Amino acid sequence: MQYAIKNSLVITKQKEECLVITVQSGKTQSNLIKEIDNVNNGLISQLIKSGDISGELGKTTFLYSSANATKQKILVVGCGEAKSFDLNSAKKVIQATIKELTTKKVKNICWDILTLNPAISGEIAKQLPQITSELTYSFDQFKSTKSKQPSLQKITLLYSDKQTINQVESQLFQGQIIADAITSTKNIANMPSNVCNAKYLAEEGESLGKQYINLKVTCLGEKELAKLNMNAYLAVGRGSANESIMTVIEYHGAKDKKAQPYVLVGKGLTFDSGGISIKPSAGMDEMKYDMCGAATVFGVMQAVAELKLPINVVGVMAGCENMPDGNAYRPGDILTTMSGITVEVINTDAEGRLVLCDTLTYVERFKPKTVIDIATLTGACIVALGHHYTGVMGNNPQLVEQLVNSSNKAGDKAWSLPIDSDFQEQIKSTCADIVNAGGRDGGTITAACFLSRFTEKYQWAHLDIAGTAWKSGANKGATGRPVAMLIQYLLDQK
Repeated sequence: MQYAIKNSLVITKQKEECLVITVQSGKTQSNLIKEIDNVNNGLISQLIKSGDISGELGKTTFLYSSANATKQKILVVGCGEAKSFDLNSAKKVIQATIKELTTKKVKNICWDILTLNPAISGEIAKQLPQITSELTYSFDQFKSTKSKQPSLQKITLLYSDKQTINQVESQLFQGQIIADAITSTKNIANMPSNVCNAKYLAEEGESLGKQYINLKVTCLGEKELAKLNMNAYLAVGRGSANESIMTVIEYHGAKDKKAQPYVLVGKGLTFDSGGISIKPSAGMDEMKYDMCGAATVFGVMQAVAELKLPINVVGVMAGCENMPDGNAYRPGDILTTMSGITVEVINTDAEGRLVLCDTLTYVERFKPKTVIDIATLTGACIVALGHHYTGVMGNNPQLVEQLVNSSNKAGDKAWSLPIDSDFQEQIKSTCADIVNAGGRDGGTITAACFLSRFTEKYQWAHLDIAGTAWKSGANKGATGRPVAMLIQYLLDQK
């Protein structure tokens, strides 16, 4: 998809196949409507007056070229009342418009949406590619009959303010990069587990390193992990025929290459059977999505390389598979982690925190400014926040607040949950330092409490994306969340 901005407000001189214009609720209309009316004998105003065109938010009316003097197709979209037109309104207008254009198989358009509210024109420009990509995405690599490619190929936006056009163009550019990153994340996350294992994640990481010269990629297999005493990580993968591999992607964009990096750690359970504590069969097919944290890290690192951010960032994909066999770890086992903390295994299906705890210890070597882990960690988070919000917890209130603010700016919602000493009591063990499962009550928080024991040497936040990383049912598939939120966080650090 191509995007462009034209410094013009003369819509009738544009040559695109379709002109997309917005109408407001009420009698007052934009100069663009008047311009279209001037060459069409008042056509739009007549249709508004008769009720055939509505200013209701998201309501669309399609006019074919034979019906007007401009000899172009015209799509009229309602934007509601001008005084209440905000970013949420703009998103609804974009969604309605893209759906209609896709249905009508339009190839290229000229659109006035940036003129509706100059105060948020940059934010609209940033959201447009992301929404368009979401609505036109398909994953058909394994289908014998492929989906038809979206007909829409180019969107040209009209804009009149010469002083701010560069800023708006920059935000449009960012939106394209974020959209591409989300697509990459979804493509990896949607892969079946017989294709996407830890080796696959490592190979994808290496390919990314070859594509962008500003990335350095290192892959650590089981021999390297054993030398590091990452015993908890290795225990989880013992029952799998597929090797556990941790992939480290480094980006040095700061002037000071030794400046403290922002570190992202992604849980990469490419399939989670639950191990000996095996999961119920219903819904187990969705456990290929237990590596969405790692897929998120991949997408964010791709965007960081594209954006050439002036900061240092390290992304870690902790690849592993949790399977039951004669060599699998068991409930009752006691594991000595890389940090030296011992863990009593209560439930082998609480495996993600075991992979993450060693990885969180490993990243101490980077002397990080902040560490953020991303994990489909607990079903309890879905109970608490549904499929709407990503759960955020951490040992630094300012970092947690920054992430929530970034989520709001990105339209990728997150909500903070408490993490304090009361919950820490639930992970005490009678025969080891801690247990890996603290019971049903407050399960999302006790999982974060477990991770917090391994993050005391730096500022840390934990994102539980169990409810937001994928959709179930007829629309089953990865969402690409929270890629947009994390990219916004890193943009805010520039």
